[in-house]
Parts: sequence; C-alpha cells; structure tokens
Amino acid sequence: MIKNCYIGVDVGGTKMHFAYIEQGKVLKQFKTSTDAYRSKSEIIKDLIEGIQNLINERVVGIGVGVPGLIDVEKGIVYNVQNIPAWKNVELKTILSEYFRLPVFIGNDANCFLLGEKYYGKGKEYSDLVALAMGTGVGAGVLVNDQLHIGNLSMAGEFGGIGYLDADFENYCSGKFFQRTCGNNGKAIADKANAGDKDSLKAFEDFGEHVAHLIETIIYSYGPSAIILGGSLSNAYALFEKGMKNTLIKFPHQNALQTTSILPSDNSEMAVLGAAALVPYYIENKKKRTALKSA
Repeated sequence: MIKNCYIGVDVGGTKMHFAYIEQGKVLKQFKTSTDAYRSKSEIIKDLIEGIQNLINERVVGIGVGVPGLIDVEKGIVYNVQNIPAWKNVELKTILSEYFRLPVFIGNDANCFLLGEKYYGKGKEYSDLVALAMGTGVGAGVLVNDQLHIGNLSMAGEFGGIGYLDADFENYCSGKFFQRTCGNNGKAIADKANAGDKDSLKAFEDFGEHVAHLIETIIYSYGPSAIILGGSLSNAYALFEKGMKNTLIKFPHQNALQTTSILPSDNSEMAVLGAAALVPYYIENKKKRTALKSA
C-alpha cells in the first residue's frame, strides 16, 4: 500500500466531513454543514475551502465520496441524493485543476468498502461486500480485489430491489423504523436498550429483513465476507438475533457458514474510505502500466 498522506472528504446531504489521513490514521478532521439547497457553485466553494484547510505539501491525492450516480473515470457526479443542485458536476476536473493533485471521486458505498479493505475488517478478503444501512441502503462490491462498480456506480444498489410490498430500502434502513414505529432508528434503539418490548421486537423484525438482504447478496455475488456498516450497524446487538434466526433457514448453509458477517467498528470509515480512493486507483494504474510493458 502507498504509505503517504491523503485528504478524504465524505459529502452528505446534511454535512461534509473532511479529514487529513496519514498511514490509515485520521490526524486532523472537521465537519461543516452542507446546506444542501444552495447553488452548485456555493457548495463547491465550501468543499474547496474545507480541503484547503487541511492540505499540505505531503498530500499526494484527494478522495471524495458522494452518495449518488457517478462516472468514476471522468469524475462526473450526475446527481447526489439530497443535494438538488448537484447534477452533471465535473468534480474531478474542478478539484484537480484547483489543487494540482490527483483527485478521485467515488460513490459513498464504494468508499465504505475501500475503507474496510484498506483500514478495517476487510483486509484479508478478496471478495467482499460492504453493506451500508442508514437513511438508505447501498453496498460496495469487491471481486477478486477489484471494485465492481457497474454502469454509473449502480452495482450494489440493493436497496432498490423489490421486497415484500416495497423494496429492501424500506425494510433495511431507517425507513423501516419510520414506517413501523413512527420514529428514527436511533430513537427506537435507545428505547430498545432501555428494555422497551415493542422496540426490541422492531429490531428483531429488522434483523429478519436484513437476513433476507444478506441472502440476496450471497446469491448475487457469493462474497467471502459481508461487512455491515452505516448508522444502523451501531445497533447490531439489537438485530443480530433476529438476523441469525432467519439465516439458519437459508437453504445453502455451506455457503452461509463460509461467509463471514461482521459489523463495522469504525465510525470514521466513510471518510477513511474516501481517502482510500487515492491508493486504490494509483495502485491499479501502476498494475495496468506494468501489464502493458510486460
């Protein structure tokens, strides 16, 4: 792995998280409000200023994670969830021309996966799915140590797959708790941890739905490991039993038993993963160059 310094930025609809990362450790970081209903140029200005506050001569590249459809090669953001003005933004060109450094743009779920692969529980796995469950559901997919991105970063968008009367996003994200309990996942988790029976049952049911999503992932990609992240993974202890009680009914137990299912344990993985775009793409470029010259 390239042992240098990177800037990672996790762009969301409510906040932007900036971090200066050296050898896998966040040494400096801060967050600012996205104020998502402003103009495209105003948000980009804040993004540039945030990076400027952390950058120094040791930084070799900048990685930006964005929750939307992206042309990874060109670095064009076609749209971003909850940032209406960000459509067809040539973000890679804008940032690379300003900072005169390599810039890489990635879907936030793919960034989460790269964070786990480089700095977390995914280091030993060549075939890996990192499932992010928060306000929505998405996943990063690694096949034979290579990101499987698909057209416009659509690979891993399991939330849109039809399930029961809706789709997986309505059952495996915070939307489930809003639908069934009238409140967000954190509030229901707090009540469950305090012993509220209805909240405990809600998380048991949630675990059952997560299990069915895991089964879909195994059928689709057959990974060696599935890492559960996003804000709802913090409540893993509350839905683990419901998930495992459902998974024991999975018809292919040999496949299940050789698939590690692990909760993420690093709250900074999104921004670490954005930074990990830099070594991932630089290393892959070197590999392609070596193959061509061989």
